Amino acid sequence: MSAGEPLPGTRVTIPLTPREGDMAVVRVIAAPRRDMVRAGTLGDPLRPFADALLVDVAVDDRIVLPGAWVEPEVLRRGTALEPVPVAAGDLRPPAVIAGTPERAALHWGETVWPLELGGAVAIPSAGRAAPHPLARLRRLVLVALGRRGEIALTLWQAPDFEIPWHDVRLLPHAARWFELAQVPPGTRYADAERIQGVGRARSRS
Repeated sequence: MSAGEPLPGTRVTIPLTPREGDMAVVRVIAAPRRDMVRAGTLGDPLRPFADALLVDVAVDDRIVLPGAWVEPEVLRRGTALEPVPVAAGDLRPPAVIAGTPERAALHWGETVWPLELGGAVAIPSAGRAAPHPLARLRRLVLVALGRRGEIALTLWQAPDFEIPWHDVRLLPHAARWFELAQVPPGTRYADAERIQGVGRARSRS
């Protein structure tokens, strides 16, 4: 564990555009190496994010990204605010798709849901695991706000561009990935942990 990992509830503002007051608030939910280790081990699905931070992002007091993996530089380059408490229900890790079409799985936090794709369905690169640096997080928030037109001339402006949410529920038609993985409809992350006996459910058993 790094001594520099920010505590849950740590908040910073990041500018979305050069306009004064055009800001988003990034709040730390967890640092995996400190907060998500069980019996001294970080679960396989979380290892791509071992050095990242789990955050949520709000604009004008509205959560626009309920869960995102970000590089620590996002916190270092932001402007500090007073911390606020983090509740158990705030743990909403993004879901990513791991493996190959022949052996794919939906990784939702510590839960793993096999995807029977039979090698016939391409996995979008936008659903793959990688934490966001500040520049990409800023573009991601603007897209989430419906402000694509304010992004510089890149693919991010294209309405059909599959932006890297790294939460497949928010990709175009992404509910289908959860259906293919047979995640029960309406499942919250805490429910998924209980179903599979991982995470907090494992630590209580």
